[in-house]
Amino acid sequence: MIFTLRKRLYISFLIIIMMFIATSAVTTLLSQRIVRLSNDILISSSRMEVIQRLNLFARTANDNGAHYLLAPLYVEDTFKSDFDAAAQFVDEEILRLSALTTDPVSLGQLDEFKVKWSAYVQSSQKIIALKKTGLVTVAQESFTKDSFDPIAFSLHGFYENEQSRIEAYQNEIERSSHLIGTVNLFMAATAVVASLMIALILSNYLIRRIDQLRTSTQTVARGDWQVDALHFKGKDELSDLADAFNTMTHSLRNLMNSNQTLQQLSMRDGLTGIANRRSYDEALEREWSRLTLTDKPLSLILMDIDYFKKYNDLYGHQTGDKCLIQVAAVLSKQVMGPYEVVARYGGEEFAVILPEQTEEQAVQVAKRIQQALMDTRIPHKNSEISEFVTLSIGISTMKPAPQILPATLLAQADKALYQAKETGRNQYYLYQSDPVDIPCPREIEGEQ
Repeated sequence: MIFTLRKRLYISFLIIIMMFIATSAVTTLLSQRIVRLSNDILISSSRMEVIQRLNLFARTANDNGAHYLLAPLYVEDTFKSDFDAAAQFVDEEILRLSALTTDPVSLGQLDEFKVKWSAYVQSSQKIIALKKTGLVTVAQESFTKDSFDPIAFSLHGFYENEQSRIEAYQNEIERSSHLIGTVNLFMAATAVVASLMIALILSNYLIRRIDQLRTSTQTVARGDWQVDALHFKGKDELSDLADAFNTMTHSLRNLMNSNQTLQQLSMRDGLTGIANRRSYDEALEREWSRLTLTDKPLSLILMDIDYFKKYNDLYGHQTGDKCLIQVAAVLSKQVMGPYEVVARYGGEEFAVILPEQTEEQAVQVAKRIQQALMDTRIPHKNSEISEFVTLSIGISTMKPAPQILPATLLAQADKALYQAKETGRNQYYLYQSDPVDIPCPREIEGEQ
């Protein structure tokens, strides 16, 4: 397995991160435990408070019962009322303690107290009834016959259990807190040592190679392309960087070739993929200059899609773009000779440059294009002349000469195209050299 620089860094950082994650996990678990124990302490304290109130109310009820038996008639109702209120408070505290208790042993002790307290209250009510009937001596003897202390102390074990439980919780919290501090200190020290070791090892490894890269880069920046290639031992990112540097210096030496390729790409139409207007202009100039030295003709065909604006209005511009692509494909298949150029002249207009082609040959090309487009059968319901897409075509042929500009050939083809559109569209028109005053469509505003 190859340990690249990135892998080494990742593994180093992963170790440190895992240490921090482990520390956080342990600390979180212990902290959660401390929180749970603290909540348990609060609950136990609440139970102890309830037990204390319960004992207080139980003893108050017992005392009021004793006072009732000894009290004269004019105050005995007061003690009877106090006895009933204290007994009611005891019942309420029993319910509250039952809600706070989940331990089976403690619940058993509480149930035992409930039974004893219920029996005590019933017995006290009977004794109070005896006094009301006039049997005061019998009532007093019955009240003193059984001691209240076994009842009052029946929850003493419950209270002691809660005290022991709180002490155990507090000891557990102290141990957990101490363990958190120990774990944090150990992990922090280990992380610091590991970080220092990693930094020392990697810095020595990196600095030496980065220094070599910096020196070579500065050499190239000064314009010295003959810099020595960099070769690092091993297989890691710095080795890859050195290889990339070597490749870059080689690529820079071939920059002119790359620029030439980019220039070629800039000569293509972005939508149709055929030559664009710039490429057309250069090709026309080039062929005109070349044929000036010969006695051979140069033919130019200009084409315009009939009623293309209506096509876009009906089908939308996206479909219109697809139509342009289809037409360009038809033209490309029909014009494939050497030096021949098919270009998108602009919008829905196309141009075909036919070096060394006569008028008759240019006409044959135009016919092939029209037939191929008709065979393609691109629907055009908004056309006024056909249910399919058609072309109006203008053709011009000249023998280039030094005293004539290439724009003359373009103007003639443009006038022929205008005549083809004016006389019905979906046809080709060959420029005639007789002096007919035909206005150039570039000077006329209207539908194209």
